[in-house]
Amino acid sequence: MDNLGESQNAFHDDITTYINGGVFSRSDLHLFVLTPWVTFTRHAEAIIQKYNQLLNELSVKTTSKLDIQVESYEGQNEHVRRMMSFLSGHLKDDLIGAYVHGSLGTYEEITYSDFDALVILKNEVFESVKRLAGAARKLNRARKIMLDFDPLEHHGWFVLTEADLKFYCNAYFPAELFKCAKSLFDDKGLELEISLRESSSEIRTAFEKMADSIVTKIENRRYPMNVYQLKGLLSQFMLLPALYLQVKNGCGIYKKESFAVAKSDFDPAHWAIMDEVSEIRAGWSYEISPLQKWLMSNPHALSRYYAKKFAPRIPQNIKRLLTAEFYSRMEKLAFLMKEMLV
Repeated sequence: MDNLGESQNAFHDDITTYINGGVFSRSDLHLFVLTPWVTFTRHAEAIIQKYNQLLNELSVKTTSKLDIQVESYEGQNEHVRRMMSFLSGHLKDDLIGAYVHGSLGTYEEITYSDFDALVILKNEVFESVKRLAGAARKLNRARKIMLDFDPLEHHGWFVLTEADLKFYCNAYFPAELFKCAKSLFDDKGLELEISLRESSSEIRTAFEKMADSIVTKIENRRYPMNVYQLKGLLSQFMLLPALYLQVKNGCGIYKKESFAVAKSDFDPAHWAIMDEVSEIRAGWSYEISPLQKWLMSNPHALSRYYAKKFAPRIPQNIKRLLTAEFYSRMEKLAFLMKEMLV
């Protein structure tokens, strides 16, 4: 990875954090308590400067192009429909496109499903502090719709920019995932042209970070204490096959399809834990009190902080499965995946 790739990745981390709350430090969290939206204005100028610097560097780069076509969402999920209405009414001029992906994008949502959504910000948004901060505030408000659908949501918006399309890193949002995505606009973002860059090192790093995160938690016996923590760990684990195959084959794959493909590389006894985790996902259910629902459905940064600690307990029918041996087998498969790619 060259210096330009590093600059792009660093900016991408910043813009994703910025759009999903704008909290970069503990002082930001404290400030958010007093004046919830001021963090967006506080950091906007620095974000704009970094973006302009990145644009100047990208102007000298050329790579092969890929044309992408995406269908508009035609499903009836009420939360997706609410999101479509909100974006059309408040953010249409600021976005190249907005997309729902994952199980919502394929009309296969279940009780475990996340609200996986991607936005692509226009260059114009970065022309003034007022416009950037305004777009960020609106997108953060829209997270309320995501959290109403799934109070256990961890990641918020996936965020790309117009600059990313000209120098596209496949590690963050593999281009292949657009095939299973749906546009949240009826009349824009249905056709995209992206220029892929070399990103194999970042793809490997993404896999290794995910695998290491799982192994470290289990080695240190930092087992989940509530359903928020449990869903986070299980979701990481179920993403490993897709990341593993992306490293192995050099291209992305839809998560649902990755399980059958990756399974053939491993002993059935070792792979069985992946099937067991998938069964928990298929039968996912939990009870949530009105107070917990209110707290966990609020996109306010402090609410999200406390949501991680005060989420509902793990139901007994799931908890009885989560033995030390269960977690040990998760750790073993994650380790074996890493070994297979050495």
